[in-house]
Amino acid sequence: MNLNKKTAFWIGLGVAAVAVAAGVVWGKNYYESRYVGKDYYAVVPADFDAAPEMQYGDDGKEMGPGKEYALTAYDEAGESKDVLFTVFSENGALPQPGEYLKIRASERIVVGWSAVGRGDVPRGALAKLD
Repeated sequence: MNLNKKTAFWIGLGVAAVAVAAGVVWGKNYYESRYVGKDYYAVVPADFDAAPEMQYGDDGKEMGPGKEYALTAYDEAGESKDVLFTVFSENGALPQPGEYLKIRASERIVVGWSAVGRGDVPRGALAKLD
């Protein structure tokens, strides 16, 4: 089978278009699974030791004082998610025992967190936390 140059060009262009489209879809899915989060709520356990400790990177280098939090958090419907994140204590402020947290978590990571009052926690999550 002998293809002329025009046919080969269009086949190549079609293959390139499919590859670009696949890359865009993969990139969108990766971005959303990594950086687009959903709100969850947790409470720091009463027996949690919130004293800062030196945190280390994967390379073993010091990253500064902070604390790692491993919590079970709940969305507004009461569905649970285990979350793991580190808070650095640049100014000495770390979440304390009994404090309620609003945690923005994607499928893979914790994107952000903030302290909230008990009254700011949705009923579905609060029912699981109490």
